[in-house]
Amino acid sequence: MKISAAIPLLAGVLADGPPPFFFNCSSQPDGAFTHVVLKNSKGMEAKMIPYGATMTHLVVPDAWEGWRDVLLGWDDAVKYCSSPQHTYFGATIGRVANRIANCSFELDGQVYNVSCNEKDFDTLHGGVVGWDRQVWTLVNHTSNSVTWEYFSPDGEMGFPGDVSVRVSHTITEDNEWSIKYDAVAGDKKTVVAMTNHAYFNLNANVANVPTVVEHVLEIPNGKKSLAVTEAPDYHLIPTGKVLSIGAGSPMDFTKPKRLGNDIDAGTVTADGGYDNAWIFDPAPSGVEHVVTLSSPLTGIKLEMFTDQPSVQIYTGNFLNGTGDTAIPRKASQSYGKGPQYYQYRGAITLEAQGYPDAVHHHNFPSVRLDAGGRYAQTTTYKFSTTDTFAVTV
Repeated sequence: MKISAAIPLLAGVLADGPPPFFFNCSSQPDGAFTHVVLKNSKGMEAKMIPYGATMTHLVVPDAWEGWRDVLLGWDDAVKYCSSPQHTYFGATIGRVANRIANCSFELDGQVYNVSCNEKDFDTLHGGVVGWDRQVWTLVNHTSNSVTWEYFSPDGEMGFPGDVSVRVSHTITEDNEWSIKYDAVAGDKKTVVAMTNHAYFNLNANVANVPTVVEHVLEIPNGKKSLAVTEAPDYHLIPTGKVLSIGAGSPMDFTKPKRLGNDIDAGTVTADGGYDNAWIFDPAPSGVEHVVTLSSPLTGIKLEMFTDQPSVQIYTGNFLNGTGDTAIPRKASQSYGKGPQYYQYRGAITLEAQGYPDAVHHHNFPSVRLDAGGRYAQTTTYKFSTTDTFAVTV
């Protein structure tokens, strides 16, 4: 059975998740976990798989004229399907990124119940079988670019209307990873808001430093954020309030600041951390620079450009380097010979997107698509090096 044929049955699925056959990774289509390689003439290289249109490796230059893989993931590509830790490493996210409160929304007076995958309080990243768990079709591949295509049928995960999607990834000669999203609604109205869920660690575990707390983050126009439900349940669902970020507060990154300076003062878990939507004031009028991230250990600098009004930043608050939930590091990110695992606060995501839970808040930019309507997004991560890095660690 094709996954898409069974998905309408899963609207409102229970917290325990779908029957095991939905993730029968051994019966996925041929080539679902076969890597496609993209590279430029300078040495930057990326690898992707059709499953989830997922970016699995991204090798960029460091300040020592070396090359580092800066994305978390698995060496065994089947693990993107089979691992019980559903991390969304590098995956294409849809139909709607982030959270939808109460696993339902109303569109022109009609209520749609969508797949619950965070118990019974919200739909996360499109539901139990979001676009990150679909096998995308490769429609074009050159030495430095690939285009993936997916058709999402009416009723998939409970969402209304057909949607035809294409996502193109390009590795440019300027050492950029550029993503272009294009989605067209069928003959019914629907909602669409996409992102990519890459987990960055610009240290690449150099000298066995596994966390991102030493990274330096700057969000020059990030003067506001969305209020979310926090203690005691930490469901992180937007309340509809837009908050101004005070100068010098834990959320203030308008000037470059070490991630670890205030991370314990974060309010998204009992132990702090970030998992927040920064919104830009004013919103980008086109593709604009919105974030800079750098590692003092490798000298790698990432500049993020997007036309989206928000970026969700998550600091690996639920990664756990011990016990049954520990995820082994890729060989490209290992240090020494012993077993190694991705650690707590071992990554940061930079997810360009619309406002989370926009379907419930009329004061947020709409994610609605009318019949025949088009969704488009461009996001680019540009890599270079900086002189402000630690020579010794």
